[in-house]
Amino acid sequence: MSNFLNQSPEKSKKLHEPIYKNAQKLKKDALLIANQNKSYSTASSLLILSSEEIIKAMLVLLHSEGYSVYRIKDAKKFFSDHKIRHELAKMLEIINGFIESGLEYEKNEKSKLQKFKNETFNEVFNLLIDLKNAAKPFIKTGVRIKLLEQFNENKNKGFYTDFRDSLLIPKDIINETIFLESKELVERIFKTYKVLKIMYHPKVNQHLKNENITKYKNDIRDVVNGLIQGVEEFKKLK
Repeated sequence: MSNFLNQSPEKSKKLHEPIYKNAQKLKKDALLIANQNKSYSTASSLLILSSEEIIKAMLVLLHSEGYSVYRIKDAKKFFSDHKIRHELAKMLEIINGFIESGLEYEKNEKSKLQKFKNETFNEVFNLLIDLKNAAKPFIKTGVRIKLLEQFNENKNKGFYTDFRDSLLIPKDIINETIFLESKELVERIFKTYKVLKIMYHPKVNQHLKNENITKYKNDIRDVVNGLIQGVEEFKKLK
């Protein structure tokens, strides 16, 4: 049976985009429910589901660019095991912390950027420039990882009523604070996808120096290799 895992890198080139759009839809639905109905429990669960989809999109994108993410033993669990995807999210948060602490730009760099005709490209490219300034300091990475560790449990708590010594009702367990914290984390994961997407955009060399492109791609490859190793270590602990 044909599936993501047996598609060649070439045939996977555009597959990540529909996954991204579905992730984006889940996130938009979550924000709508939160803003209009103040239903933060359901909204939080949908946000976490959107993070799982965007991580899937990243894996497909990396495969399409020649990364060996599908060669890992039990790679199919990437597409079915929520907990493994949450482990990936934790590692991606570390990547974000690394990017934020390492990127250096001149104060006037953004003002020099031209407005590109392709609005999607313009948005994504500027996210790369904004990443350092838009995020909070690296010191918060540890706090974010703690919340990510609770993602799978919070997703279930947001959807289902439970009883553990007392009745656990979603709207009483998952409040606005948890929703806002989850929203920040999910948006950061989306930004990571967009940074990856721009680094492999066919026109990126028109807007970044070749040596910088090479450096960023090498850094990404090193981090992805670390991700792969991290997933292997996680599976050994299961």
